[in-house]
Amino acid sequence: MENLELKYKLLIVSYLSNQATENEKKTLLEWLKASDENNKLFSEYKKIFELSLIANYKSKFSKGRSEDWKLLQNKIDFEKNENHQKARKFTFYLKIAAAVLVIFFAGVSIHWFLGTKSYPSISNVEYEVVAPLGGKSEIVLTDGTKVWLNAGTRMRYRADYGISSRNVSLEGEGYFLVVKNPQKPFIVMTSGYKIKAFGTSFNVKAYPEEKSVTTTLVEGIVKIEGKGVNVSLKPKQVVIVNKEVTKLASNDKKPVTDNSVKTKISQLISEDQKDTSINDVTIATNVNTNIYTSWKDNLWIIESEPLKNIAVIIERKFNVTIDIKSPELNPYTFTGKFNNETLEQILDIFKLTAPLNYTINKGVVTIREEQKRRATYNNLINNQMSN
Repeated sequence: MENLELKYKLLIVSYLSNQATENEKKTLLEWLKASDENNKLFSEYKKIFELSLIANYKSKFSKGRSEDWKLLQNKIDFEKNENHQKARKFTFYLKIAAAVLVIFFAGVSIHWFLGTKSYPSISNVEYEVVAPLGGKSEIVLTDGTKVWLNAGTRMRYRADYGISSRNVSLEGEGYFLVVKNPQKPFIVMTSGYKIKAFGTSFNVKAYPEEKSVTTTLVEGIVKIEGKGVNVSLKPKQVVIVNKEVTKLASNDKKPVTDNSVKTKISQLISEDQKDTSINDVTIATNVNTNIYTSWKDNLWIIESEPLKNIAVIIERKFNVTIDIKSPELNPYTFTGKFNNETLEQILDIFKLTAPLNYTINKGVVTIREEQKRRATYNNLINNQMSN
């Protein structure tokens, strides 16, 4: 009887952690139909699992809820069981199942209906992962998919992720290393677009304050769907979608499809160009994807990037405000590779290649053109162009 009881307890854990086989599900269903006591035990276990979904930090709980959590845990105390090894085995499986659901990392906040006495169902619980300005976050989802979030990014997903679907919503920038599942494509929802992946690695940049959504495919296949866009990417391709294309698409503009992309890609290859545009959708092929993805490895690669664009990245990366007092500096472009350099070190390097100076005061970086160096710098550039 002890072996039989332990068997069904393990089946419950497997089922709740989405690890049960079809035969195990049928066995568990028959067991649940057998008695009310079985259903009661299953309900208690389910409540524990749902609590584990929202038990991010103890500080998130009121005193009463924390005590409820302890009481539910204490209902299953197999250490007192005479068969100590079996008890340890079950406790081990319980911890594994809970670990699949509970996510321990800085920057996680959970939307929960505070003040209610009843526990929320798993489908109504939503996680929000936040990478604050000046930092990054890394997370492994329940299906093994790895996600890196850049500074100033928010990602949301439901607690039942991986059961019926694998959808996440993104505001900011994320790099995704997706575990393959043909039955459930991984979908990133952002700025009115769906980016579908079928076991691949790719980068999405979609900050709300920016005018475009940039998708970079490293390996595999991704498909971008939305008003005015329905295209598939191949490795080393980048698609930059102007968010205004959504409005333009409603004005009888032809949508960008795979056929139009193939035509343009053929033109790119034949004309030996790097990129082109279709209805405010820019397509680049054979790109150095490290330029778009190096941030996740604490690298920062820039290639012919204007100062005004670099300023936005620095603000997120170091949680500062950039105030460019001299608009004449905005067109200056920079190329380089940085590896964990400080803010001051990066700005000092820029000073070597452009006539600028800077001051830092209480989180505000003020950049001005240095008049004395401007003529020298312009003469150097003119000499290089003439040679």
